[in-house]
This record gives sequence, structure tokens and C-alpha cells, in this order.
Amino acid sequence: MSTYQNFLDFFSTNNKERLDGIGENYFSELTTEEREMAFDFLLGRVKSGGDEESVNGLFRANRARAVEPVKRMLTEGALIGEAEISAAWNLYYIKNDDSLLSIFIHFMGSPDPRLRAKAAYYVPSIFSHELISGLQGVIRTETEQLPRIHAVNKLLECYGVSEETMDKNLYLRIFRDLHGEDLEKKEAVFKQLHRSN
Repeated sequence: MSTYQNFLDFFSTNNKERLDGIGENYFSELTTEEREMAFDFLLGRVKSGGDEESVNGLFRANRARAVEPVKRMLTEGALIGEAEISAAWNLYYIKNDDSLLSIFIHFMGSPDPRLRAKAAYYVPSIFSHELISGLQGVIRTETEQLPRIHAVNKLLECYGVSEETMDKNLYLRIFRDLHGEDLEKKEAVFKQLHRSN
């Protein structure tokens, strides 16, 4: 079986490989011509709305070539859901464009818990008042476990807080309070983190 056929077969699988996503191994052995074919195939998928895998694959197939069409589709609102989050993540790590943060913050308020989780997970951990406020909003109101876990982890990353940067017991208390149901404790942690920055 050709390497390119192996790449195409990924999109008709439902097994563990599909769960692991379309990694670099699907592209590393492609010839230059096959990479361009893969790029064109993925671009067609992205133009029809796309998904996380097709957007990520587009950047793996040809990172430099992917920037312009993906940025254009993102600006035009042609991408939806996870494709939009994936596009913002890929473009951010190439361009360091802080204006892309608004996309992640928008999806943190999505009615779909899967999109809320992806937005909190993939948003860059930079210190921005808008992002901090968005993450705090998720932590205050989130009822699903995974989006809350990602929001707490990202908030702590934004402040540079980890078990390595502070007393372990203090870190564990902060972590527990942010995951707990007591809103007053959460607000106290938010103030504590703000003061420490």
C-alpha cells in the first residue's frame, strides 16, 4: 500500500488511529508530490467546513502554504466549531496574533461542552485580562468536568502557577478550591492569583 493511500485511508477509519488524530507519521514518508496532493485533499475538506483533523493536517502537509487560505476562511467565517478552534490554534503558533484569543474565548461559552473543553485546552496560556476573565467565567459556571479541568489548568498556566513554582500544599488547596462548588473560595483564589502576578 502506498504511503499516500495510507493517508487517505485515515479518513475512513474509526479505530485507535482515528482517536489519536492525524499525526506527523502520516506525512513524514510522503514524497513532495504526495504532500501537495494531501494538501489539496485536505484543503477541499476544510473549504467544506472542515474539522480539527483536516485543519491540523493541512498545516502538517504544508505549514507555509496553509496560512493564507486558513486565515482567509477564518476571517470570512467559513470554518465552524472545532475547525475554527484548530485554525486559531495553528495560526497563533505561527503568527503570535493575540487577536485570535477572542475565538477561544467565544467558544468557552458554547452550548457544546466538547467545544468549551477544546477552547479551554487549546487557548494559548498568555496573560491577557480578557482571557483571564473568560477562564474565570468558565470556572465559576461550568457544570461539565472536562471543560472545567482545562479551564483551571489554563488559568494556572497563565499565572505561571504549578507544583514546581509554589509550596505543594498551597498549590493543592488552590487546585481543589478552583474545582470545588464553593464560589467564595473560587473568588478568593482569583484574588490571590491576581495579587501574586
